[in-house]
Amino acid sequence: MKSELGKIAILGSGETSPNLVSVHRELLDDDAASSNCYMVDSPFGFQENADQLVEKIQDFYKTSLNIKMNLASFRKIEELNSKSFFKTIQLLESASFIFAGPGSPSYASKLWSDNQIQSILLDHLSKGKNALFASAAATTLGENTLPVYEIYKVGKDPFWEKGLNILNAYDLSCSVIPHFNNKEGGNHDTSYSYVGKNRIEKLLKQSYSNILGIDEHTALIISGKEGLFQVKGLGKLTVINKKGVHEFDNGTAENLSILQDLLKPDKKNTENQKEILKNESQDTHYLKQIARLEIEVENNKLNNERFSKIVEELISLRGKLREEKNYELSDTIRNILESCNLQIEDSGEDIKWSILD
Repeated sequence: MKSELGKIAILGSGETSPNLVSVHRELLDDDAASSNCYMVDSPFGFQENADQLVEKIQDFYKTSLNIKMNLASFRKIEELNSKSFFKTIQLLESASFIFAGPGSPSYASKLWSDNQIQSILLDHLSKGKNALFASAAATTLGENTLPVYEIYKVGKDPFWEKGLNILNAYDLSCSVIPHFNNKEGGNHDTSYSYVGKNRIEKLLKQSYSNILGIDEHTALIISGKEGLFQVKGLGKLTVINKKGVHEFDNGTAENLSILQDLLKPDKKNTENQKEILKNESQDTHYLKQIARLEIEVENNKLNNERFSKIVEELISLRGKLREEKNYELSDTIRNILESCNLQIEDSGEDIKWSILD
């Protein structure tokens, strides 16, 4: 395992609940991590209320953590290799922190597998940056993705979708199951992320995988740099391998080697993460350039808005000083503005400004 790997938090559920705010804060504990945060909306991209979910998550980060959470959007497989897709890729490449959360595990897995999203998520962690994956997004991190809706709602026989296998970077061979202790079924078993123990056991007999089960409102935090893992929240972490069941309670803080020993593959997987083909068509090259230009234009627009606000606030302050007959200080502000090549025009009550050529 690379020692420079960043922290990854895997939440069983409750990504915006008060009891897990400390987990977000731990991954955003310095200016570098919190400077350029992005969420990926793929897991819930198919939902009619996707825009409202984006706003809810952004509001959570703003209110609870005073963090601006930007959006890197990729909602439909038809967008793959489009201008909007390459824009999302470039935004994620620049991200200091990445979040992905609720929705459909299989939908997210299909959108992310075997394209640049998969490689960027791995590269992000490999560069020592942090990420948080909750609920549906968490399910994609292992070697298999559990298609919860297809099994629980549609009634298909248990099967695995292909996972991103991001946790292989931490030397963990497993499939992740959030909502591990779910009890919403009442008179029927909805543990193991609503699928139930019986169907999971049937699935493991058909296609075995070690299981990393994370209870609801519970987080597993893995630190590559420190070589540690922690369990935080209301529940526990459950590891299932061929030797049995191993549980780690809330408050656990142990050496990562303990998890690695429990989650060894049956056969050592020496195959490296699939590298996305770097050859690209001329059309793809131009789409990437256009996406990059669009980001620059948006950034310039935001900077222009900030610049205008600062100038207008200074002009407003100058006006108040003039009303107070503090002409010396008001003239100082005018001189500062003019030294920045800004022309101030006093015309009655209105004060206009412009940038000199």
